[in-house]
Amino acid sequence: MSRKGTIDQNDTSLIIGTLPKRLQKRIAASCSLQHSHDAAEDVENAEPAATLAATAATAAATAATTATSRPVKILSKPKGNAPVLDTSGCSKDVGIPGILRVNASSAEDGDKAKFMNGATRRRGRSHPVRLQQKQEEQMPLSPLSRVRLTTEHPVWFEQLLNMPNAKIIIQLYDQLMVLQQRNLILINWKTFCSLQAQLHEAFCWLLLEQLKFVCEHKVDAFFWKLLFYNVRDYLKRQHTDVAQQHTLLLIELSVKFYRGLYEKLMAKYISSRCESAVRVVAQRLLICLGDLSRYRANHLQLTDFAEACKYYQRAQELVPGNGAPYNQLAIISIYNHKRFDAVYYYMRSLLTSNAIQSAKESLLDLFDEIRRKYEETEMKQSPMHCILGKPKESKQMRREVWIYPDGVRRLHRTDVKGKTKNKIAECNRYDEMSPEELLPRVVSLYMYLVGKLFTATDMECMYQLLAKLQIQLGAALKFTCFMSRTKLLKMVALNVFVLEHNKRRVERREMRYHSFNFANSLFGLMLSKANQVFSSLLDDSTDSQRLTDDDCTRLNTYLQFVKIYMQWLTINVDLWEPVRSEDHSTIDCWAELQILFEHVEGVYNRLEGEMDSNPSNILLDEDYVLNGFEPLGREVYKKECYQRGSEREQFIERIRRIMQFQVIYNQHQDALQLPLDESFTIEDLNAAMQVALEDFGAERCRQKETCTILPEVADDSLSSNIADADVTQLCRLKKQLEARAKVKQICNSKLEEILKLVDSKLYIEVRPRYLLPDTNCFIDCLEDIEKLSQRYTVIIPLTVVKELDGLSKGCKLESYRSSKQNQRIHHFDEVSSRAKKSLEFMRSTKNSVKFATTKGSTINANLFALVEESYASNDDKILATAVAVSKNVSSEQCRDGKCFIQTELVLITTDRNLRVKALARNLAVSSLDEFLQWAKDCRESST
Repeated sequence: MSRKGTIDQNDTSLIIGTLPKRLQKRIAASCSLQHSHDAAEDVENAEPAATLAATAATAAATAATTATSRPVKILSKPKGNAPVLDTSGCSKDVGIPGILRVNASSAEDGDKAKFMNGATRRRGRSHPVRLQQKQEEQMPLSPLSRVRLTTEHPVWFEQLLNMPNAKIIIQLYDQLMVLQQRNLILINWKTFCSLQAQLHEAFCWLLLEQLKFVCEHKVDAFFWKLLFYNVRDYLKRQHTDVAQQHTLLLIELSVKFYRGLYEKLMAKYISSRCESAVRVVAQRLLICLGDLSRYRANHLQLTDFAEACKYYQRAQELVPGNGAPYNQLAIISIYNHKRFDAVYYYMRSLLTSNAIQSAKESLLDLFDEIRRKYEETEMKQSPMHCILGKPKESKQMRREVWIYPDGVRRLHRTDVKGKTKNKIAECNRYDEMSPEELLPRVVSLYMYLVGKLFTATDMECMYQLLAKLQIQLGAALKFTCFMSRTKLLKMVALNVFVLEHNKRRVERREMRYHSFNFANSLFGLMLSKANQVFSSLLDDSTDSQRLTDDDCTRLNTYLQFVKIYMQWLTINVDLWEPVRSEDHSTIDCWAELQILFEHVEGVYNRLEGEMDSNPSNILLDEDYVLNGFEPLGREVYKKECYQRGSEREQFIERIRRIMQFQVIYNQHQDALQLPLDESFTIEDLNAAMQVALEDFGAERCRQKETCTILPEVADDSLSSNIADADVTQLCRLKKQLEARAKVKQICNSKLEEILKLVDSKLYIEVRPRYLLPDTNCFIDCLEDIEKLSQRYTVIIPLTVVKELDGLSKGCKLESYRSSKQNQRIHHFDEVSSRAKKSLEFMRSTKNSVKFATTKGSTINANLFALVEESYASNDDKILATAVAVSKNVSSEQCRDGKCFIQTELVLITTDRNLRVKALARNLAVSSLDEFLQWAKDCRESST
């Protein structure tokens, strides 16, 4: 034997010497000449216990001779495309990775080989490589060496050699892999069950005795895939009745094992120092039990996944910061057709320390499905959809800013035709719905808007739909206990989710603004509802000490929503920003917040003693539900360290939290105010347009440079890889198209920004001080006019006075009267009565009511009959009066094709023709209902 052969033999012997004795005996027995190919097959496919017993007798007799007479070598990996295993029986020696092969040549063959080697050397024509190949071709192979397959062991298998009770895992693993790689599990099912039982027993010992080792190397996940997941996948591909039966049996055996293992684990480590490792491993076992329950329900074609959901929820409670249980709960929610819960759980799985990235793709698919379903059903049924769906035929050429006497600004659009009518119709539509019919609509629209903010698509109609959502949600909250606390908590968590999704990235700057407004709108709605409950329960005549748990329950329903959002605002003070336009805010949440602070201070003054004695370790319901929620901090609440108090105790704790936020709000509330001067000027508008144009030009230049560089880079890659010329050409064209699309998108966005300034050629700043109502205002809303006269100056055209004087005289009675005429007479009497009251009001009021002619001059009320006016219709006379008065209380300046008007007069009318004529003459026009609502909103904002 040559020196090289000796070295190889010694190395192989050392390798075999490091193996366990059982494996050494098995190798020796398999290499014996007394076993045929059929016997070897029986050894591998027999029961593990029988295999060891059968080989024990032969191992002792042949161990000494086999180790010395059979050279053993490890074959290398085959080169090229040569097959790993050839079962034809005539293939040459092929190297199989990870396979030990024993040369089973007899002593006679060895002597013959020596003789041939000597003869060859004597002839002087020997070639070492050819000689070695010839020897290998003549050497018979062991049956096991031709068909035996193994796989690479995990790294942590080496550490099992030092554990006496865990060494058997390696041997059982090898035997099981033979069955799997040969697809013999179904045929030798008893053998598999025996191997599975022994591996279960070994894994149980390893888990209970070496817990940190199992947790560190994720041994439980390894055994889950080895003994269940891969086997179930194999049986699923067989498509036979026997395979279906074995699949159900496999699930039942696995459920029994994991349930017992979990109970043993919790019983042993119930008060252990390695609590974190116990929680992690126990959570994995519960997830396995949940998966098994889900697989069983799917296999039996059941629709009840309550058991699986129970296991997932218990797993989530053990380690709230892990995203795996939430992802599994989302799958259960999809099975149960609960899309809102699925969106929530996918969101929770993404906002954890170990986020499940596949949840993002699932979330995108879910949002797309929600979008298609909503657009196909709900949007076509809504009255407001008629306004949203129509394309704008003309651009807005007029912009108004209304300023309350106290300085509160309100931005008004003039293209509001039919807006109030459709809004009232929408409110009536939802008020008439039952709670069971309204809830799905609220949830559907809410998820539709969250999907828009998450995907950053189709934001044009978001604020109109947000107003619709507030109408729906406001109608829903009128019903007692209509929306559960859990659902409201999930909504505020989703609001925080879209804020976190759009928070830091520069390209998401606009989406962050829209997300902030979206969350603030719902925050303001909850504040409004909470303030209404506070006002009804905590008035001056009510003793706060008499607040029952039922009263606190009503308040806690809204305060838990408020508390969670306040907690996020406290952490993200740097993200606070003001609303840019009134169109982006349907409710002033900060004004509602100030009102809430006043109520909270009143409660604190009355319950100061009780608040001091309230326990400090109260665990709020919202903190428990959102335990482990990353945006609210990394603090994890343990149930054993806190106690769940009564509704009153939780109410007091929330009051304390709100007062803590009040300090932070007072320090940073300036960030929520829009920095505006007393009035805007045309110079400011021109400066803003110039900045937008400069940004647009710079961005366009950068994109042009990018487009010119991209072809050069693509040409370099084309020259470097000639073989893939077609692919490279397509890549180059793709990059060019993407660059052009990006340039076009930026151009459109910049143009829209410029057109917002360019299209508005008329700017009207309205500071209401004088109100000019028409005749219908006195007939329909005299009481409102009387209230407005206490704060504003009411200017009454003489035409209105004459009309009221004529109406106050009533109508002539005919001798013959029908029923319809009787109804008309009754109506005329009512109009006549209100006209008389209006004239009495005009005569009784001196300072706040003035009378004006069509020339704009004011006269005494007693002299109006002496004034003669030109022949015209009454509407034209009222309009002429408004135009003449407006010249005295307005200022106008024009420059660069734009007109800026400041006025203090508002024409109050609901007559369509009169409104159109007034708008054509650049007058500020409003209906009485709209003006009253605007004044109310301004008063609430200023308080």
